[in-house]
Amino acid sequence: MSSADRIDFEMEVEVESASSGPAVDPPNPTSPAPPAPGGKNVVVTTATTGSVTVSLHPLVIMNVSEHWTRLRAQEGSPQTVVGALIGKQKGRNIEVMNSFELVFSVIDGDIIIDRDYYNMKEEQFRQVFS
Repeated sequence: MSSADRIDFEMEVEVESASSGPAVDPPNPTSPAPPAPGGKNVVVTTATTGSVTVSLHPLVIMNVSEHWTRLRAQEGSPQTVVGALIGKQKGRNIEVMNSFELVFSVIDGDIIIDRDYYNMKEEQFRQVFS
């Protein structure tokens, strides 16, 4: 594939946390350990490698590609596309099964999603797939 054929795209993912508590920064394994009772420093080596498994169905790739290609053909140049991913999460496994494009506007450099359109599409998917 030549560099002229390459398609660059950027995907932003927002994850809503189920926790309603305050945000807590994860521990930094390279920072020095706090002094132990009695004033002696204790060296603690704890490192946890977080891993998440994401399964992306081909339909999602086709939807994103079609959306981007259609807008590029209509506008004559590459355009920003915004959409929603639909899937499920079980523990640290995420399965993305479908997607849909979103209506948005750009105000002062910020992307503003049309919430009414999003809610309508979400409700349609719930009716069909629930």
